[in-house]
Amino acid sequence: MLLLHLLTIAAGLGIAGARNIPTRRTSSTTSTLIATEYGTVFDAPVTIGNQSFMLLVDTGSSDTYVMQTGYKCINSTENLVIPQSDCFYANKTYHKSKTYRRVPSEMFGVKYGAGLASGLMAYEQVSMGGVSVNMQKIGISNESDPMGDGVNSGLLGLGYPALTSAHPANHTTNSSYWRDRLVYNPLLFTMHEQGLIDPYFSLALAHTPQNQSTSFGGYLTLGGLPPVNHSSHFSTVPVEITEKIPLWYTSGKTVRSYWSATVNNITYGLSSNKLTTNTTAFQAFIDSGNYISYLPPAIVDPINALFSPPATYDSDLGLYVVDCSAKAPEFGLSLGDQTFYHDGSDLTYQTSEGVCVSSLASSSEVSLGDVTLNIIGVPFLKNVVAVFDFGKNEMRFAKKLGSQHTL
Repeated sequence: MLLLHLLTIAAGLGIAGARNIPTRRTSSTTSTLIATEYGTVFDAPVTIGNQSFMLLVDTGSSDTYVMQTGYKCINSTENLVIPQSDCFYANKTYHKSKTYRRVPSEMFGVKYGAGLASGLMAYEQVSMGGVSVNMQKIGISNESDPMGDGVNSGLLGLGYPALTSAHPANHTTNSSYWRDRLVYNPLLFTMHEQGLIDPYFSLALAHTPQNQSTSFGGYLTLGGLPPVNHSSHFSTVPVEITEKIPLWYTSGKTVRSYWSATVNNITYGLSSNKLTTNTTAFQAFIDSGNYISYLPPAIVDPINALFSPPATYDSDLGLYVVDCSAKAPEFGLSLGDQTFYHDGSDLTYQTSEGVCVSSLASSSEVSLGDVTLNIIGVPFLKNVVAVFDFGKNEMRFAKKLGSQHTL
């Protein structure tokens, strides 16, 4: 990831009174997000003990972790210790508070697509938007690959318990963090268990300027809906057990892990009156921690060819490179009873080096061992209000309305 300078720039969403769907309680809390790395990473404020941090908002994992003061930055691929500044985390790091309690006989170790983080498991007081829980299990990371953005100090995992990454204390190899899980309740599950929030959260990510490194990022709301204009009609889909992943990945149990659902079809074309629909359904999971949507190659290859000028595949990146001023094709995916079209600006990302890439890539580029998984990432979430309901085990999506850009 790239080191960025923090700028506070309000851009992205049309703020208004949202049309509410029924909730189980009357209270909710909303956190304002910061978008970093040119609108690819979204960070939320979280208090741990008596210390405030920004943490990456990730629906594609389940642990909350924070970097400990004095942590080691590593290159796990080459098994090297590298300068701490190379990890790109914020300078603000965690030190033990009065509410810190170490979890005996357990360690923290997680593997993401971007790298590894490991350390201790601890009980801490954790707060978001005024909602506070005591004795929440979190990871205190004392070792990490470069995974920061210059703003955050760790990660806020919003997936199901099956993806949590506590392990027995004698777990000594970082090559098997997907195994030997000691499953626990992630933060939002604990908040609900303690009667503090209804069992769902919602996201509305902001559209971000192509050449702006850091900006307003949208909203994360616990137990309610974010303050943005949206359609009154929500598509509802059940959260499915993710197909193909081996049982050892979910501690030998057939349970929900990712926020997975079936995509009915994909629609794309050069203009709204010349659209093609690929009717082959496929399963994918919703991942706010991934700025690329990784979809079946039979889908993304013809879509990337429709950029004007066409995108070209870069084998080193595993992505399609596009002209930064290229016109994007129409693109929509169907979930439930609606097709959700993407704003063309969300289909191209510009890096700090000035290189632009398509936000649609082949799922053959990412895998879990021999298993290929489809991922619906940030480009989709910038165009919807997304509700993740772990009480009903369903997701609900509504189209955002009104101004989506600079206020």
